[in-house]
Amino acid sequence: MREILDPPVERDLPPGRAAAMRADLLTSIRRPRRRRAVRLGIATMATAVAVVAGVAMVPNGDGVRNLAMGSSELSPTLHRAMERCLQWNAEMERLPLSMDDLAVAAEQDHHAVALFITDTGYFTCDVSMPPHEEISGGAASEPVWPQRDWLPGPIQRLLLMSSEADGGNVAVTGRVSARVQRLVLEHGDGQTTSARMVNGVFGLITDDADVNRNAELVSYDTTGAEIDRRLLFRPSDEFDHCYVDSSGTLVYGEPGADCRPAERWGQ
Repeated sequence: MREILDPPVERDLPPGRAAAMRADLLTSIRRPRRRRAVRLGIATMATAVAVVAGVAMVPNGDGVRNLAMGSSELSPTLHRAMERCLQWNAEMERLPLSMDDLAVAAEQDHHAVALFITDTGYFTCDVSMPPHEEISGGAASEPVWPQRDWLPGPIQRLLLMSSEADGGNVAVTGRVSARVQRLVLEHGDGQTTSARMVNGVFGLITDDADVNRNAELVSYDTTGAEIDRRLLFRPSDEFDHCYVDSSGTLVYGEPGADCRPAERWGQ
């Protein structure tokens, strides 16, 4: 396995870009059963409080507390991680970004994940900064984002990093529609982790509990009713249905008879 990424390898790429990276990903993992690569340079992560930008302090069922903070109020560790993400983006010459473009960030121990969104594209990254060790991580981006206003259903995953090919500790970022009031990762073994959502985006890091290949992201509406369930480890550009926008234009999936309405991004 690779030890250091500088800049990080892009993974979980949008449609049309995944094939170009497949050969590189196959050399990055020991069991390449998916296009998502193993999280590099990480073995396990200690249990710690999760910190998320822009969410009020609220206890929840998984025992984690969120801290209210904007991009200007990040913890020192999380701020350093975000600076590293911006450095990687600049080195990859992806799109103009600043700390003001940070949509959501989550921190657990020395592990952070973030999603930056601009008017034209996005950059999402995963950073590990263990004491006395080299920094490692990964990223995905889309500088020109034609589907920016639309989602393939109520949820869209933009980045997935994992410590094993189809399981282990995971870090996830993505978007949700206005219908989604709660998003939960079911680990596949009865345990769950709640995602932290703000302004239509979410960030999630599992704590000391691993997930398995059957893990699912499950979303709920304001009444608590389940509205969507999808496998976490399914490639993000594979869908059971095609999706069209309000004009009938195909935005996700392959043309077919069972196209469904795409949902607007709930910013």
